[in-house]
Amino acid sequence: MGDISLLLVDDNPEDREFVTRALKRSGHSYHPVTEALDSTECLTWLSDGLNPDCILLDYSLPGRDGLATLEKIVAMFPDTPVVMITGQGDEAIAVKAMQMGAQDYIPKSSMTHTALDRSITNAIERSGMTKMIREQRQSLEAFSRMLVHDLRAPLRSITGAIEFLFEDLPDPVVQEHKEMLDFVNHGAQRMDQLIVALQAYNSLDDSAPEATRVDLNAQMEAVAQNLSMDLKTANAELGIAPDLPEIQGDAPLIVQLFQNLVSNGLKYNRSDTPQVQVSARKTNAAIQILVQDNGIGISQEDAAQVFEPFLRLHSEREFEGTGLGLATCKRIMELHNGRIYCRPGNDVGTVFVCEFPART
Repeated sequence: MGDISLLLVDDNPEDREFVTRALKRSGHSYHPVTEALDSTECLTWLSDGLNPDCILLDYSLPGRDGLATLEKIVAMFPDTPVVMITGQGDEAIAVKAMQMGAQDYIPKSSMTHTALDRSITNAIERSGMTKMIREQRQSLEAFSRMLVHDLRAPLRSITGAIEFLFEDLPDPVVQEHKEMLDFVNHGAQRMDQLIVALQAYNSLDDSAPEATRVDLNAQMEAVAQNLSMDLKTANAELGIAPDLPEIQGDAPLIVQLFQNLVSNGLKYNRSDTPQVQVSARKTNAAIQILVQDNGIGISQEDAAQVFEPFLRLHSEREFEGTGLGLATCKRIMELHNGRIYCRPGNDVGTVFVCEFPART
């Protein structure tokens, strides 16, 4: 590794001198080291074209603190690695900084030239890996969008031809011919459902959720209305707790999330009366929404992988599906800074837990 350029952001001249001395004693050549005394000067340097290999960002800055500055840097210059430096050995600050996009964190009280050198090297390597993964993901998403577009055109031709053949069947109809056309038509419809599901899954990354206060009882009423025919056809019961809490989220995505989970409980169910119950509970750190069904259940071995795209635990003959329903749920929860997991149980139903961050 050749010269490594740095932007050191710290308003305290003694602390800047301390960091500079540590850099000189390290095993790498850090040059040039540009200094900024506050958030405004830091962002001005970057906006004017400075492109350091790494930013050393002090937590305690005048005007705008290090976390607020970090938020600006990540939004404007996402490929620039940041190491948060502070005199406060507060683990909560470290966790928050890493969650917001810093690649590493080091308190001044435990800083040595070796520790600082290691933090900078790790930050640069992590940032490079993150950038590579993001670019690969974007490339894959672009390819899947192209695939969706290119598949639908010939599929429309196939379904149109099938409709024409149905209309042109001789009278009396040869049953074998009708069954063959039904088979082809079912396959075409199945492919169209898969393409639509893939398109919906890809669209989740097109924009950030519109976060507002969401009344979960109102959204569950929308879910019940959307699935009213499915519930009636399956002779199913959907129970919704009357006191579901409000959460911070995107209402249309929340409806899609729980519609997928309720549909899942109806589909993978052999009961004469499928039942899905929606309830909630709060912890200090999270709001948990539980969706429990009396379906076929999920084994312990399969519980960790059911949210993977296109994974199907059952054949199409047993249960129809696209393999994207639960993957979509997982992505929606990630967009809400939450998580989803299931409690497995063979033949005793499944409980899906959607865990949203607790907010005041």
